[in-house]
Amino acid sequence: MRSREEFGPYLLLKKLSEDPLGETFRAGQVGAEGVERVVLLRVFNGRRLDGARLWQRVADRGPVQQALKNPNIGSGVALGEERGIPYAAYDYISGRNLENLLIQASTSNSPIPADHALLIAERMSLALSVAAETRLGDGRVLHGCAVPHLVMVSNEGETRVLGFEVAPGLAEQAGGLGGEVARYLAPEVVAGKPTERSDDVFTLGAVLYELLACRPLPAPGADGSYAAAINSAQVAHDGTALPPEVATLLRRSLAPREQRISEAGEWHKALTSLMAEHGYAATTFNLAFFMHSLFRQEIEQENQEIEEEKTLTAAMPLAAAPEAAEEPAPLAASAAAAAGDGEEEKKGGGKGVLIAVAAVVLAAVLGAGWYFLMGPGSGGGETPQQTVAPEPQLPPPVEPEPEPAGPTPEEIQAQLSEMIDSRSEEMEVKLRQQYDDQIRELQTQLTDAQEAAKKAAEAREQARLEEEKRLAEEQAALARQAEEEAAAAEAAKKAAAEQESQAAGGNGAGGQQQAARPPEPKPVPKVQEGDLVTMGAGVAPPELLAQPEVRYPAMAKKLSKEAEVDVRVLVDERGNVRTAELIGKKAGFGFDQAALEAARSARYRPATKEGVKVKMYVTLSIKFNL
Repeated sequence: MRSREEFGPYLLLKKLSEDPLGETFRAGQVGAEGVERVVLLRVFNGRRLDGARLWQRVADRGPVQQALKNPNIGSGVALGEERGIPYAAYDYISGRNLENLLIQASTSNSPIPADHALLIAERMSLALSVAAETRLGDGRVLHGCAVPHLVMVSNEGETRVLGFEVAPGLAEQAGGLGGEVARYLAPEVVAGKPTERSDDVFTLGAVLYELLACRPLPAPGADGSYAAAINSAQVAHDGTALPPEVATLLRRSLAPREQRISEAGEWHKALTSLMAEHGYAATTFNLAFFMHSLFRQEIEQENQEIEEEKTLTAAMPLAAAPEAAEEPAPLAASAAAAAGDGEEEKKGGGKGVLIAVAAVVLAAVLGAGWYFLMGPGSGGGETPQQTVAPEPQLPPPVEPEPEPAGPTPEEIQAQLSEMIDSRSEEMEVKLRQQYDDQIRELQTQLTDAQEAAKKAAEAREQARLEEEKRLAEEQAALARQAEEEAAAAEAAKKAAAEQESQAAGGNGAGGQQQAARPPEPKPVPKVQEGDLVTMGAGVAPPELLAQPEVRYPAMAKKLSKEAEVDVRVLVDERGNVRTAELIGKKAGFGFDQAALEAARSARYRPATKEGVKVKMYVTLSIKFNL
């Protein structure tokens, strides 16, 4: 059975990651009663990190863990040093650090959607702003080194920032940790200047840039600014340019100290306002779904490992069996192992002495009994002389060796299994609750959207009916007017004919007088400007002057959807679209509303009938192609 390496009061269960700052483990905290809790153990043993210098700088910062209590900050358990290596322990977080998330998104060609990127950055900024408002002694708790290696994204979609207790010491060594760390830090921090509140803002900007672009922030331009990198950057998830509002925030974040956003709290307010105003749908539910899609195999493997750990016979200090290990652990302590072997030999030797003493005592008792029963002359035929054998003197009883203090391996195994079961059940309940809450929220949103769409459709239908009624009334009025004018002209014609007849009958032979004729009525036009017409003789339909500007729906673009939507529009005598309504089957994914918006903005050369500008219905097809 595998033995597990111990590191101070911790039993190392699984190495999770390694980076320039050191190693991260899933570990069991061992106390007087055995494994007391499972923790996320961050060991600061990076190759370029001076552990002694780091510990000297942060040894007194344990109270930071108690001062910072926020859902977006890792819940600290302990800050300590073992074998010259500083470490920090936190409540266990089942997930991945942000560096691993970025690497997986890049290598699997699954860029992080903008909504998720903004949510992670928003939660990071909230954690940093809460810490900056927390007083500890005479100052506030600043980070200054909130790099992706110290940010955890859980499988439930939660973001937690770690390392507040060790950040000042890490920032002091930032210049020697290499580009993997330094590229996220404010230039002033890398140059060795004391940390200020705006330095965390630079880190937030660098992290947000990489989350969106799926590549690290490049070096500044010749002018020392990042404007060129921001202007040319694209959102990797959909290949579009950075939204203007996001680009503006990045420029303000990556500026020099005197021009930078002053603190994480102000940055957080700017980002949340931006997300609300521009409709970014960021939720932990969606981020959790993305995590499970991206790390499906890793999550399944982790579950299997936890199942194996449930059957673990945990080794206590000074009792490990080195020969059982399949490979050397990264933090193996040979002195402790040697001491453990010596203890085992002492215990084994003690048991051998006890066995030897017991054998001597047993031989003495049996020999005395034989002598008492048989006597020295029992071999002859004479009746032996009856003598009373002296009572044998037995050695004093040997006290059994006391059992070793502390719980047994079986008890530790039971405790560990119970804790892992409890944690798994807690995570499952929490995730199920998140799913249920999100489903209820989505159902409510769907109901509201359906109700709003129904009301909007009813309003559009009512407006269309009223417009058609108004146009019909106008047409009827024009028809009545034309009939009245025609009747008046006919009456005038008849009257003129009668007068002409009377005048012809009353003239004498000597001379004829021409009766005055009434003026001829003007011809009534058959169609007037603004009349509603249909296609027919003498009708020229509206002519589209230019294709309307189409806004591609964000959801459809993310899902790579295409569509063609037909819209029935009423073009008036000036070429403007008076009404627009969908015809045919709805396309969904936001296409229908976008098509209506585009159709209303269209411009036409108006229809004519016999050269007169008129209104007319036509069908406009709006195409959405990627």
